[in-house]
Amino acid sequence: MRKIGIVGVGNVLFKDEGIGVFVVKYLQENYRFEPDIDLIDAGTLGFGLMRYLHDYDHIVLIDTISVDDKAGSVYRLTPEQLSGLASYHQTAHEVEVLQMIELTPLTGKMADTVVIGVVPEKIDISEIGLTKTLEHTPFMTVVSQVLKELDRIGVKYKKTNNLSIEEVVMRHFGSYNGKLSEKRISDDNRQ
Repeated sequence: MRKIGIVGVGNVLFKDEGIGVFVVKYLQENYRFEPDIDLIDAGTLGFGLMRYLHDYDHIVLIDTISVDDKAGSVYRLTPEQLSGLASYHQTAHEVEVLQMIELTPLTGKMADTVVIGVVPEKIDISEIGLTKTLEHTPFMTVVSQVLKELDRIGVKYKKTNNLSIEEVVMRHFGSYNGKLSEKRISDDNRQ
C-alpha cells in the first residue's frame, strides 16, 4: 500500500509563513480521502523532514517561497526546479526544506515530491493568521492544487465540511489575525 503525505511547512506565529500548516489543517477539517492519506503539520521541522521524504511514496509539500513575484503567486515545483531557484531560501525553514530535498536522494529512497509554494506578503509580523492578500484566492488556489496532485496519484476525496480558513485556524490555534477564540476555561476547571 502506498504511503501518501500532505506536508505543511512553516511557522504559524509569523503571519503568511504559516500557510502550509493552515492548508493541512483546512484539508483535515473539510475533506475525507480514499485511500487514507497523512496530513502532516511539519511546522519548522527542518532535519526531521527527511524522515517523511524517505518513508513515503508521494509527498505534496506546502510552503512559502521567497521569489521575486507578487504576494499570493502560487507555484508548483519539482525538487529539481526548486533547487534551481537561487532566491528561494530567504527564511531559515526554507533553507532547511531545500537542504532536506537535496540531501534525501543521497541517503536512499526519496518520495515522488511536489512542492506547492506561495509568495508571502508578510512573514515578519508575529501574529497567527494570513494577510488579506493570501487568505482568499491564493489560499484556495493552493487547496485546489493539492487536490489536483491527489487526482494525479489516484487519491479520491470528498468535501465533508465547509469551515472557513478563519474557523479552522481559530479551532486549532485559538487566534486569527488578533481575534481570540471565545473558548475559555470555566471557573470550575481552573486550579
